[in-house]
Amino acid sequence: MELAPFIRSNEDVIVADWEAFAHTSVPSAAHMDRSALRDHIRGLLRFIADDLETSETERERSEKAKGRGPKEGGACDSAAETHAALRFSGGFDTIEMISEFRALRASVIKLWRSEWAKADAADILPDLLRFNEAIDQVMTESLGRFTEKLTRSGSLFVGTLVDDFQSPLAVLHDSAQALLATRNLDDEQVKLVSRIETSASLANRLVSELVAAVRSLLNEDLPVAPRENTPDAGG
Repeated sequence: MELAPFIRSNEDVIVADWEAFAHTSVPSAAHMDRSALRDHIRGLLRFIADDLETSETERERSEKAKGRGPKEGGACDSAAETHAALRFSGGFDTIEMISEFRALRASVIKLWRSEWAKADAADILPDLLRFNEAIDQVMTESLGRFTEKLTRSGSLFVGTLVDDFQSPLAVLHDSAQALLATRNLDDEQVKLVSRIETSASLANRLVSELVAAVRSLLNEDLPVAPRENTPDAGG
């Protein structure tokens, strides 16, 4: 049997085999129920079966090999991208995501192997090559969306952290300046308050540098604007 009809007629068996791997080899899958674990796996299998039955040129094959094949789902989110979003929400990491696709590839090939004795090798190889191309495509789409969500999450986390730090630092700095302006402090108190003001200024500068470094790393804007550095006080 050719691979596309084999996938369609053995969908439940393939999903069950894949699910067994996920429960035993992907730690984040341990707390997921069956419906959450299987989400969009059937959609991925159906896309792969459709892809196997779709003719393609050598150029299209070359583009797919480079991860630039036509997006499954067109302009809308594909099953692979939705799968990635749900796995991100489920606490999966990148290695676990890759492991899922490796398991899906292995499950299909292992189960289809029983059909090889009934077919000519010349019929098997083209399907096998196309299958691997299709798996690589959906994995690329899924990991692309997963990485995008990781990047955005990191940006939001740093933005929130910076905002939380800047407010108390501003209070410390401004309070120290207000105390120094009263001129009611003795020499020892002036030294202590000056140290507080200087430390608050330094911490604010470090926060601003952190923002700049993360902006450079993520190549995108953070959701907050850093507070301007306040000139250090003497002391």
